[in-house]
Amino acid sequence: MKRTLLSVVAILALTLGLQAQWIEQNTGFSTASRGIQFISIVNSNVVWATAYDGTGSGAVISEFTRTVNGGTLWTPGQVLTPGTYGLGNISAINADTAWVSLYNGAGNQDNNCGVYRTNDGGVTWTHQTGCLQGSSSFADNVHFWDGHDGMAHGDVKDGYFEIYWTSDGGTTWTRVPKTDINGSSVSGEGGWTTVINAVGDSMISFGTNKGNIYISNDRGHHWFVKATGITPANSNGGINQIAFTDPLNGMVAQGNNPGNATDTTFQLYKTTDGGHTWTHVTGTTGWIFGNCLAGVPGTANTYVTGGANVGSNQNYFIGSSYTFDGTHFTGFPGTVGQGVAGYQFLYTSFLNDSTGWSGHFNQDATTGGIWKFNGVLAAPVANFVASDSAITLGSSVTFTNLSTGDPYSTKWTFTGGSPATYNGTNPPAITYNTPGDFTVSLRVTSDYGADTLTKVNYIHVGGVGINEVSNVTLTISPNPAKDYMKVSSSVNIQEVQIMNLVGQTIINQTANGNEITINTSNLNSGVYLLRVKINDKFYNNKIVVK
Repeated sequence: MKRTLLSVVAILALTLGLQAQWIEQNTGFSTASRGIQFISIVNSNVVWATAYDGTGSGAVISEFTRTVNGGTLWTPGQVLTPGTYGLGNISAINADTAWVSLYNGAGNQDNNCGVYRTNDGGVTWTHQTGCLQGSSSFADNVHFWDGHDGMAHGDVKDGYFEIYWTSDGGTTWTRVPKTDINGSSVSGEGGWTTVINAVGDSMISFGTNKGNIYISNDRGHHWFVKATGITPANSNGGINQIAFTDPLNGMVAQGNNPGNATDTTFQLYKTTDGGHTWTHVTGTTGWIFGNCLAGVPGTANTYVTGGANVGSNQNYFIGSSYTFDGTHFTGFPGTVGQGVAGYQFLYTSFLNDSTGWSGHFNQDATTGGIWKFNGVLAAPVANFVASDSAITLGSSVTFTNLSTGDPYSTKWTFTGGSPATYNGTNPPAITYNTPGDFTVSLRVTSDYGADTLTKVNYIHVGGVGINEVSNVTLTISPNPAKDYMKVSSSVNIQEVQIMNLVGQTIINQTANGNEITINTSNLNSGVYLLRVKINDKFYNNKIVVK
């Protein structure tokens, strides 16, 4: 079924400030008030998006736009002559190849509907027959993982949902039999255009107007059906958005484009087990917008919402917000408006925490139409490591900043060290002239908050030399290593860690003896940090894997 989208004249948008998280780009459509209804991100450079008429005239179009340089230039095009056929969604795998689902928006569905493919960047489109055609079918959505494996779905036909898979790029299609769908449709149930979500290598899901979600974990061959808990509010209700951050964690929402903050049709549910069970999200705070909900792949619980509706008496409920925990939502600075004009955000999609776009309405061929995310959408996490945590009196330690979240401010505190404080990413070598155990602290700040890591008694300074005090002798061989590395000590080894240069622990082995052998055959060639724990102190050494 076609999902009803906003039919409003676009609010005049001014470019956000230089430090804004969203940067306005020009979609290139010659007709004004073209809204973005779906976005397919291939990588940080290649993005495809479909458009709809946002003027309120009800025009049916099959227009799209594409960029191959990160949005510096968007080039529009169309699949079929306008006036009859509209686009459900678009799925691209590179700069040249994409698929669209196409329906009749002016009358009964027919044999021109279904799935179309381009191999030349959208200049020409070929109808891939055998899928979602005819008067009893409706082409909702299509998705491809690569040039071979793809799926497409429509509404209920012959008593169950019409879903197809292909393994040859869409040349031939196979309908998923009812026996491979673990669940049944209900009376009056159908899917929505644009309400589809793919995450990971094999997972795909789509939502229905009855609040049910269909999920496949094998690229569309087999499916299970779950009720999410959403109670359809009206003819455009049910699941309006699906957003997964990974194959286990996701959210669904009934948005219905609320016109103000008191809209009662908005419902939000979450899953932590891949969609098998759903929990109503309550106790939320901040701004949650009903036009779009996007998950940020590769994160634990980061989502973005967008709003674009203007209610009666110019009551604006528009803008964009984010959450790192699925409960507390914060508006992006400068985007939110209630009672005064803000900025409209339509369909939103993220590839990762630094690559994302959100739809808007254009003013003309050279002004507006889409927002590009600028920055890293992640809470800052402070982290660091010392070159050595057990040193002799008067020696120096080098500290490496391993913090994430793109912080713009870092502040170090070195108790007992010289210098005692430092403001900057990586401090100079810190000298310790007093024996004892000393604490190190690092605080980082970004656009999305602050975090502090304190390592208590992290640096041990020996009065006459740590080796004389503890009688520790370490031997590491071979170094460089290839398939294995042996660590020997004059005293008992408690634990051995191997970390990469960004602070991730690759290997962690416990020990209870004077010698341990580590398998390094699965490590990539490069430099690593070897940490050996002895007498509750870590001894750090750089190692090389060939």
